[in-house]
This record gives sequence, C-alpha cells and structure tokens, in this order.
Amino acid sequence: MDKISDTMKINKAKIYFKNSTNMSDIPSSSINLIITSPPYWTLKDYDNDNQIGLGSNSYEHYIKELNMVWKECIRVLSPDGKICINIMPFLLTGKAARFKRRETRLVLGDIERYMDSTSEMYQFGLYIWDKRKITRFSSFGSYPFPPNIFSTYPYEWITIFSKNGKRDKVSKDIKEKSKLSTKEWQDWAINSIWEMHPASSKREKHPAPFPEEMPKRLIKLYSFYGDSVLDPFLGTGTTAKVALELGRKAFGYELNKEYEPLITKKLSKIKKCVK
Repeated sequence: MDKISDTMKINKAKIYFKNSTNMSDIPSSSINLIITSPPYWTLKDYDNDNQIGLGSNSYEHYIKELNMVWKECIRVLSPDGKICINIMPFLLTGKAARFKRRETRLVLGDIERYMDSTSEMYQFGLYIWDKRKITRFSSFGSYPFPPNIFSTYPYEWITIFSKNGKRDKVSKDIKEKSKLSTKEWQDWAINSIWEMHPASSKREKHPAPFPEEMPKRLIKLYSFYGDSVLDPFLGTGTTAKVALELGRKAFGYELNKEYEPLITKKLSKIKKCVK
C-alpha cells in the first residue's frame, strides 16, 4: 500500500479522501463505469461535517450539490460509459417537509432532469431492487381510517445512464474474458427486478452499505475486463473491492478518512488484479 497525502493506492485501486464535487485527480474520459449510491438528504449521518445532504439548507441545495458530483462524473466518463446510481424514495417529516407533514421525495426524478439537461447523457436502463422478502416494512399514518394511510417503499432503484459516443474497440480476447453466462444474462438483464440480501450496517460499520452482489452484477453487465470503475461515494470500499476481484481497475472518492482502515482491509486481501 502506498499513501500520498489524501491518496491511497492498493493493488490496482486509487482512493482519494476528498470531496467528489472536484475529481481533478482523474483525467477526462478515462473512466468506463461509475457505480454509486449517493447520501440521502438529512436522513443518514456519515460522520463527516462536509457530507452532501447533512445540514443542507434545503432539498434544492442538496440536489445542487449532487449535480456538482454528476457533472464531474460525466467529465471523467468515457464515451458509451455508464453511470449506475442506486437510490430510493425517502420520506421527509417535521421541519424538513415543506408543509410540515409527511412528504415523499423521488430523488430519481431530479437526477434524470439533470442528466437530460447536459445533452451528453441519456437514460439507458432501470432495475428495481425488490426487498419485500428480506426486509420488514411498516407504515401506519391514519390507519385504519382514511385519508392519510402511509405507503411503504420496500424497493430501491438502480438507474443507468449512458454517455453519448462510441467507445474504443475491444480485442476478441478481452471480450471473451468479459463474457456473461446465459444464466447471468437471464437472471440479471431479462429479469430487471433483482432480489439481493442487503449488507449489514453493523458488520460494514457504515450507515447505508450496499451488498457486493450489486456492483458485481453492474460491473459484469456494463464493463469489460481491464476497464476502470469509479465510485464517487465509496464508503467502506465495496465497489472498489468487487471491481478488483473482477479484473477491473478501481477508483474511489470518500470524504470520511475514518473508513481508511476498512477500505485497506477489504482491498489488501485481493491477490489477483488486472495487470
């Protein structure tokens, strides 16, 4: 492992403990795939005063901060590269809600509007992470009487955006190394409703970790062996770990330097990395 100020290098991974609103360490058009789950506005505390969403003056300010990250993601993304964003509806209550009543915010719509406005990105696909069988949800409101019975959201979205343009040619050997099995294609692409066990917050020591299965599927679906994969909200390093295990190069940005030991532990165990 090599450490240079706020940069950590392990195997074929480069991790930057910086704000991803400025990813000047990464050249333009050099990343093939971006996978991430952004922080939620006011709902999760990631133990960093500068995190996006925590303490934002308004929902609009939160979206503006996220858009700064998406702008950098688009800059570093190569032509025909994909951005995969895991997000779910979230509920606002009390002072956070505009009318001081329970309010649902569909962040996905705001992300789509920004991507459409860039003239470089277009919606490529959408998956639904169905959590009904693995997570218990309850919501009451005015139950058992109308009119304010609350609905629940036992699912998350994984939305895929693609950058306009053609990628460089890929050799036959790389294509063969990257080939999906028939079962993977059927289970992941033909069936766009996914069931995956969520990662444990306690075990991961992170308030909102996502399971390794998610980046595994996305990396195999949307990148070739040897490609570069970035997570601008890296957390404890799940995306980088899976990218290295699948023979990709990994890049990540994370504000919270306290996650460094967890990231180091995950990435240092990987023995086979792309040359």
